[in-house]
Amino acid sequence: MTTVLKVPLEESPVAVADPYPGLDRLRAAGPAVRVQTTFMGEVWLVTRYDLARELLADLRFSRRRDDDGPVAAVDSDPPDHTRIRRLVRKAFTQRRIEELRAWVQELVDGMLDGLETDRPVDLLDRFAYPLPIAVICEMLGAPAKDRADVRARTEKILAGEVEENREEVYERTRQYIESLIAEKRRRPGDDLMSALIAARDGGEQLSEPELVELGIALIAAGYATTTNLIGNGVHALLSHPDQHELLKRRPELIGSAVEEFLRFESSFSAAGQIAREDVRIGDLLIREGDVVLISFCGANRDPAKFTDPGRLDITRDPNPHLAFSHGIHHCLGAPLARMEAQVAISTLIRRFPDLRLAGPVRWRENIMRGLHDLPVLLGD
Repeated sequence: MTTVLKVPLEESPVAVADPYPGLDRLRAAGPAVRVQTTFMGEVWLVTRYDLARELLADLRFSRRRDDDGPVAAVDSDPPDHTRIRRLVRKAFTQRRIEELRAWVQELVDGMLDGLETDRPVDLLDRFAYPLPIAVICEMLGAPAKDRADVRARTEKILAGEVEENREEVYERTRQYIESLIAEKRRRPGDDLMSALIAARDGGEQLSEPELVELGIALIAAGYATTTNLIGNGVHALLSHPDQHELLKRRPELIGSAVEEFLRFESSFSAAGQIAREDVRIGDLLIREGDVVLISFCGANRDPAKFTDPGRLDITRDPNPHLAFSHGIHHCLGAPLARMEAQVAISTLIRRFPDLRLAGPVRWRENIMRGLHDLPVLLGD
């Protein structure tokens, strides 16, 4: 029988720093439980891997309510979602990503050159934030001088500030994207925004609101996953000295290490979706309009899928984590995030073999699983 519990989701600082014991208890209670959250009200919470993967691919669920306001292009449903994703995929090619690799390496080297080795450094502020912002700005064709402005416009959205601040920052971001689109119409280049504009102007039917929403999503969420991936990954590695030493000895493991960082501390803790109709899965009945919160942190630590899931193992193979979601909303930017993290973390480990934590960290209290800061010592 399906277990239906109405319990508060733990949101204390202890639970935010280490949500996994609580998620383990909820997973043991049943395939889905009713929980009370501060940010979405009462929801179904799914922490088991198989059910999470099944529901993420189930088209009877939507990322949006009918009254959610203007359509956010990345959260639309088919057929609009299919059309939009096809257009973005055409512009967001593997070739474009691989062409950036050497440039990203130069960028990483330059940023690391500027870090102090004789005092604690906040690696999140000085490295994990600015690197992905620089990369997404380069991809979109935004000038380098705009990077600090882009970070200021978007950081509060990602930090989960109060609603009024989020709306204000969203509006400032929208204004910037509109100005960037206008500039790219006047002076198109070999960049992602120009390619999206060309696809629309070429008859592929990206509407103006869709173009703006895509720009906002790419410039904001486009670096959130990578910022958290780098920060969470470095923190996990430095908290597990045996794995840190292994990666130093065997740098060729960086690919599987990044996959393990994604599983171990997923950059997004969960994704919400709404039932478009009554959905029965086994003896679980989800009513039309019910919100289902898919816990990536829970699913990626499910012992039914992963052996010894609470252990960081950079050699883990296979590693079919859900950190980039699954189904039609699987993250298009996953290859870019992986490439950036591989270059950033491998270079950091190689250049600073004595890298270590310089103090405790604080975790953000929102849907994104990330740190406020990451104090480290780079040298002796």
